[in-house]
Formats: sequence, C-alpha cells, structure tokens
Amino acid sequence: MKLAKLSLAAIMAAGALSTANAQSLEEAIKGVDISGHAYYRYQQPSGSEAYSKAELRVQLTTPVTEDVQLVTRATMDRQTDTNETVGSNPLNVDRIYMNYTGFKYTTVSLGRMYAGTPLDDTDAVGLKVVASPVKGLALAAAYYTDNSVVTNELEAVAAIYSNDMFNGRVWYVHGADEKKDDGADWIFVEGGANVGPVALKAQYAQKDPKATGAKTASTIRVQASGKMDAFGARVGYITNDKDAGDVPIDGSAEGDNDLIYGGIYGLVQNNTADENAYFSEVSGSFGKFSAKAGYIDYDNTPYDYQYYGQVNYQVSKNLATNVRYGSASPVASGVDDKTLARFQAQYNF
Repeated sequence: MKLAKLSLAAIMAAGALSTANAQSLEEAIKGVDISGHAYYRYQQPSGSEAYSKAELRVQLTTPVTEDVQLVTRATMDRQTDTNETVGSNPLNVDRIYMNYTGFKYTTVSLGRMYAGTPLDDTDAVGLKVVASPVKGLALAAAYYTDNSVVTNELEAVAAIYSNDMFNGRVWYVHGADEKKDDGADWIFVEGGANVGPVALKAQYAQKDPKATGAKTASTIRVQASGKMDAFGARVGYITNDKDAGDVPIDGSAEGDNDLIYGGIYGLVQNNTADENAYFSEVSGSFGKFSAKAGYIDYDNTPYDYQYYGQVNYQVSKNLATNVRYGSASPVASGVDDKTLARFQAQYNF
C-alpha cells in the first residue's frame, strides 16, 4: 500500500486512473512497473557556496494493450544554498510517451521521451523507431522537436552493434533552429574490443555548425581498462582540435553516460581548442566498500593537473552512499586550487 500511495499522483497525471471509470488503486496499478530513485546530496565547490539537494523521481511503465505501453516519469527536487532555497521543482512530468511493439523486432515510441542520442541526454518531444533485425544489431531513427540543445528540431539515425568481443555505434544527428535559420551536423563514432580482461574503446565526435563563419570542431577520446578479481584500472587520452575545441557529446551534468572522461565531471571542463588530457585511475572493491582514485595531466589548459578520489558504501541492495573529493591545480602561480567535495546517499527502487 505504501508504494501504491506514493505513485497515485503520478498515475493520475499520466491519465492511467480515471474518475469516470472508478476502481480500486490496487486494481489500477496491477501490471504497472514502478522504478526510480530518491537521493540527498551535499556539495561544496571552491569559489561558490555549498549547497544541498534532495530529489525524488518515479517512472511508471503501464501496459495498455498487448502491444502498447504508456511510460511516465515525474521528478520533484529542492536545492538549498546556505539555508535559502535557490531552486524548487514541486512536480515535473518530464517524460510521457507510448511504446508500440506490434511490428516484429521493432519498437516505435511517440511522445516526450529521453532523446537517446550521443548529442545530449535530455528529454524531447518526437518519434523514435528502433529495429533489431539480427542479433546484436540495432538500427534507430528519430525526429524530435522542443529539444534542449536545439530550439526547434533534431533528426538522428544510428547503427549500433555488439557481441562478446566487439562493439560499435555510429550516429548522425542534424539539429536545426528555424528561428535563426541555422543549426549543425554531428557525427559520433565509437568502436570497442574486449581482449581477455582488457577492454579497449575509442570515440570520435565532430560538430559542423551551419552558421556563417563558425568552425568545425572535433574530439578524439581513447581508453583502455581492465579488471582482475577485486581490482581495476583504466588509462586514456583526450584531444581537441586546434580551431574550435571539443564537441558536446552526451553531456550529462552528472557524467552518468558512456562518454570517455577523466576526473570528476564538472571540476575541469575539457572544452578548449588544442587541449589534451592524459588520465589514469585505479579502483577496488571490498565487500560493501569500493573506492577509486585518479590523476589527470593537462596540456594547453588553465590547469596543470587534477587528482581525485571516491569511496562508496553499499548500505543495502537499494541504498548506496559515496563521498568524493577532487582538486585541480592551476598553471598560473599564486592562484588557489579548484576543489569539489560531495556526499550523496541514494535509494533506488
């Protein structure tokens, strides 16, 4: 009953519960898959005030017919800076769309959904079709409007393949801002291979703006990682072209994506032209505890190096906590290091 009560507002917002056809709440949510998280975060960056944030997110997947699903997600959050609320979102239904699976090996999605392109990880209104004609291969095409990266529309096509040894994906994305009569074309290519305990991955991204005088930007990222028993390690290299800097691919504010990245996301941005970064990281798992530590060396940036560490404690199957700290040393003498510290506790359901 507690779970049912928690989800009542979201079910009503999704239109899954109708007063014209009254029924018990238990009957209304039968077959509904409920997932989400709740977290509390305290973060203290140098040069800014510390803040705390609490967020609750609930996603419902409701069967409508044998071939149709309704997916709805609602988020509530509140951020406080030195005991003053600086941001509050009482209820935001940011995803509401239908999945149709009546075509063989194909899913058609329509509505406001996760964009799902390497360009960004936000929501958008549109149509997405994903087909898997053979094992390991997925072909995708999408058209979105009201996207956060572009004002009006975004079109994308992709091919994604994976097996036990190889994996890869290719994306072409076109974004257009009709009000400004410009936009950009993005290309994202990734290839990976698993060789024993070692995994190799390389990514290339290119942005070709349509605005007059704008320069094409590109980024190359490579990484090798491995794990043996309870210990792991990874090393990598990132380089931006000499003219226009990096390409904003899969730019999650929390770094919870597949973009190769070194360091604590947000502490130092790898976004300037002719910038290079070399990174290394070691990790270990010890029962309910795990930890990682890393070091990044920068070329042609305002920072010389960055080091960081994070300790995780798995309280239970669904509840996890972590503490992280990172520091970046500027190239210029007499300038204070840039630091970031965070504590977070998150419950997943």
